Amino acid sequence: MKLRRLIALISVMALLAAACGGGTAASSQKEVIIGLQLEPPTLDLTASPAAGIPQVLLYNVYEGLVKLDEAGAIQPLLAESWELNDDGTEYTFSLVEAQFHNGDPFTADDVVFSINNVIGEGSEHPFKETLASIESVEAVDERTVKITLSAFSANLLFFLTQGQGVILNQNAIADIATNPDGTGPFMFDNQVPGDSITLVANTDYWGTAAPLEQVTYRYINDPNALNNAMLAGDIDILAGVSAPELLESFQDNSDFDVYTGLTNGEVTLAINGANAPLDDLRVRQAINTAIDSQAIIDGAYFGYGTQIGSHTTPLDPYYIDLTDVYPYDPDEARNLLAEAGVEDLTLRLLLPPVSYATRGGEIVASQLEDVGINVEISNVEWGVWLEDVFNGDNYDLSIVAHVEPRDIGQYGNPDYYWAYDNPEVAAMLKEADAEPDEGARNDIYGNIQREITADAANAWLFLLPSLSVTKAGISGYIANAPGLSLDITQLAFNP
Repeated sequence: MKLRRLIALISVMALLAAACGGGTAASSQKEVIIGLQLEPPTLDLTASPAAGIPQVLLYNVYEGLVKLDEAGAIQPLLAESWELNDDGTEYTFSLVEAQFHNGDPFTADDVVFSINNVIGEGSEHPFKETLASIESVEAVDERTVKITLSAFSANLLFFLTQGQGVILNQNAIADIATNPDGTGPFMFDNQVPGDSITLVANTDYWGTAAPLEQVTYRYINDPNALNNAMLAGDIDILAGVSAPELLESFQDNSDFDVYTGLTNGEVTLAINGANAPLDDLRVRQAINTAIDSQAIIDGAYFGYGTQIGSHTTPLDPYYIDLTDVYPYDPDEARNLLAEAGVEDLTLRLLLPPVSYATRGGEIVASQLEDVGINVEISNVEWGVWLEDVFNGDNYDLSIVAHVEPRDIGQYGNPDYYWAYDNPEVAAMLKEADAEPDEGARNDIYGNIQREITADAANAWLFLLPSLSVTKAGISGYIANAPGLSLDITQLAFNP
């Protein structure tokens, strides 16, 4: 009997010891702070193309019928399954049972409303054209939706994984700029403009609950200050390192894990083709041949990044290498300018507040000035860039990473901010999307890449890498960025 009492006492003492600190190694932290550089200008996904919005909200707060995984494969989400008819023009989706964060039930009517909100007449959704193949959407019953297409669309499901595919609560649509209401595993809690956005766990989530209870996105525009905040322990994850030379501070340090992944970010020297003399092919070709993109990678991004020759990336199934079309040749650039009769040319280069643009812009300006093109640099805030460049076309040149996946379709839109107007390319884009055979489809996309490159529609500087740092003990962080979401649904922290 005494032996049993002794064993019981030892067991109780062991449990008390674990509860009082003996189990520290196995404990988990339920809150994480993520450091980012670019704050979203709004939380309304339907009103702005800014990548910072889906970075925070997509898959975390808002969900779509389908989702893109780390490898770029399409997976079920609010649609537990779907069927496609024989000619590829009718999708029938079976929906999960879920509810919005405000308690409203999720039904097929919400899917109908959300898709019509993108494609409907008068819609100003920034990615409306990506769902242009949808002819109609209807609720068959509360848990079934049918989407009818005008023709087969190879890209439809892919685009439904992105921001234009999120399902909105039609009863909360008026407040989505400041209070987004979705079905995801996290709920919007609060925003401190100029500082942070906080999400909290959705305790009534329909699917598998997220490991974390709270995630705060802290916005620090200066890359050095962002780096110092990580070193000081003020943030737990540095997502999207924009000053790659600072990675040395974290490498070979057991307190941190460094991630290098792929993105869809084509860092592009955008050329406003509506402005003379940029409407002259020879001038655009001169700009392309005047640029040494490897020097930009080395000088602006510390050697991180990959040269690309058109508006695609190795993550795209139809990518072809066109980096040899415009080899660095200052003499050829001068000759092309002379053929075009261009002298004393001055171009306005507007740069958003990200390091690849501000640093890269200085190098681009120097390279263009070397062939006789004067460059006036203006460094502007993100909101000004959206107003003057993206919406206002009030620029000659700009530098930005086009991180939206498979956005080559923008070259079929003459109203897009670089004003590229080639009816042949627009027709090929429609033909490619309607081609059910993958091999034939990729061949068409290859020809599109060759055409926009031959037209020197823009100058493509390099592929933006995904560079991140986390504190040791964080798991579930996704290194690659095949889409726009910074997916936190699997994040856990066991320090």
